[in-house]
Amino acid sequence: MIIRALPYPDQMRDLQIASDYVEFTWRTARYRVTQSFWVDEVGDGVLIGTERAILMRRCIDAIRAADAAKDST
Repeated sequence: MIIRALPYPDQMRDLQIASDYVEFTWRTARYRVTQSFWVDEVGDGVLIGTERAILMRRCIDAIRAADAAKDST
């Protein structure tokens, strides 16, 4: 779902999968997406709710909504 939501998904690298989140580098920043689709930018050991993380969350929400609409038909 994240791959479908992001523009230029081929720029994702260093994918790390944990039991309750996925962490990856996309373009120049590192992100963490949780099971509940919360998105934060990872910086110096802390999670940051940047504008880019908020935009990424909205992109994921749009894909989730499209999938839900498709499944309901």
